[in-house]
Amino acid sequence: MTSVIDGRDDAVLPLRLVEPIATDGVVGSPSVHREFTGIPTGRSTWDAIIRQGLIGHTAVVAGTVATGLVVGLAPGALTMLAFGVIAWLGFSLAALPAYERAGSLRPAKRLVAVLALAALTTLVLSDVVSTQLRGAVTVLSATAVLIVASALVHRAVLRRVPTLLVGPADAVNRLAARWEDRPDLVVVGRCTWDSTTPVGSATVNSVVRDVPKLLRTVRGARVVITADQALSDPSLRHLAWGLQRAEIECLVLTDMNDYVEFVRPTRIGDQLALALDPPNSHLVSQAIKSFFDRAFAAFAILLGAPLMALVALAIRLDTRGPVIYRQERTGKDGVPFDIYKFRSMVVDADQRVDELREQNEAAGPLFKMTQDPRVTRVGRILRQTSLDELPQLFNVLLGDMALVGPRPALESETSQYSQWVWRRLHVKPGMTGLWQVSGRSNLSWDESIRLDLMYVNNWNLRMDVTILLKTIGVVLNRKGAW
Repeated sequence: MTSVIDGRDDAVLPLRLVEPIATDGVVGSPSVHREFTGIPTGRSTWDAIIRQGLIGHTAVVAGTVATGLVVGLAPGALTMLAFGVIAWLGFSLAALPAYERAGSLRPAKRLVAVLALAALTTLVLSDVVSTQLRGAVTVLSATAVLIVASALVHRAVLRRVPTLLVGPADAVNRLAARWEDRPDLVVVGRCTWDSTTPVGSATVNSVVRDVPKLLRTVRGARVVITADQALSDPSLRHLAWGLQRAEIECLVLTDMNDYVEFVRPTRIGDQLALALDPPNSHLVSQAIKSFFDRAFAAFAILLGAPLMALVALAIRLDTRGPVIYRQERTGKDGVPFDIYKFRSMVVDADQRVDELREQNEAAGPLFKMTQDPRVTRVGRILRQTSLDELPQLFNVLLGDMALVGPRPALESETSQYSQWVWRRLHVKPGMTGLWQVSGRSNLSWDESIRLDLMYVNNWNLRMDVTILLKTIGVVLNRKGAW
């Protein structure tokens, strides 16, 4: 039973957040209310003013008035609009919880919807649009833009959210390690219990009791609960309710990790459910990715032709054998294809795998050695610089591969895949991928698969561009290249 904040271990007092419920008519206990109303929300501090968006909303009102003066809106109409915007923003502040007020785009979306409805009504019912009405629409459009700008600025300023993790020790520590270097959050504390302790026990209750104590030390923090069946446990459920009353963001992680598609909350009957939506599966997204991949590959082949010619000459002068190495790999949905690479090993490398099997240093079904005796002198340079991968641009041009995706595996490897690992074959294999820019050969098998599935389940063109840019740095650094 441990409570950790900012790297310091503190003893957890043996106190219970929720007392045993004697009858069905009792819901919670007075201690819950006293505990959470004692959390300082800091509404009188500058920190709270910034976090709740008051400065940004004030700037929105000022920008609205300035726009009205620029377009020459009548003083009476401008005054009415200004008061209307103030009322609109005031309603938005009241309707949103404190942790969403600064960065929410909902006020702007609602305003745009109202403007669209008003414009449609005017077009239907009015023959002539007056200058003042046109000016009012212009001013309110500017207001919507200013609200979006305010939200984006607040998101950038407050992007590193202090986060307190609550749950079993193994799940919390694993999550804290994964989030260690993220730019959008910082784990400031952990409230954990032994992973063998059942949810609902007195031990869990006493740990949950410590959450408000840690929250008093960090302003603007949120709580992430990682326990399975969290909302079925009375103490964790009352923790979530108490945090809600104190306007502190509380998130409950699902047990699905990264291995599913986008989830969308919905209802079936009176039950809450999660609908699974495959990412960017529609034809337009696939067509854009295919066009981008092939256009980039064609351009890269033309630009890199002199370099590829030099590499081919170096291989020819170094050892006997073909310059291009062809090997059958498993493509999308298990369909085999021939992959092209610059030869970096001796000609009989494939026949020597069995004799080197005991020296394998890779995890899972992969075979890799840091000092592979089959690699030639030129081949070692090609592997360290990833120049041996350049001919795969032709695979991309032919449509067998993509620029970004899970690396193409051998049939001997994919035959050992479990059902959930087979999921990585649902997209085209790529020249580079998420795990290549996150550690390359230094990653464990499970971690590389987790990253591949994260890409499969969340890919989009922006992610592809980001991975391509990171690949340049990884190649120049040579870290993790065998």
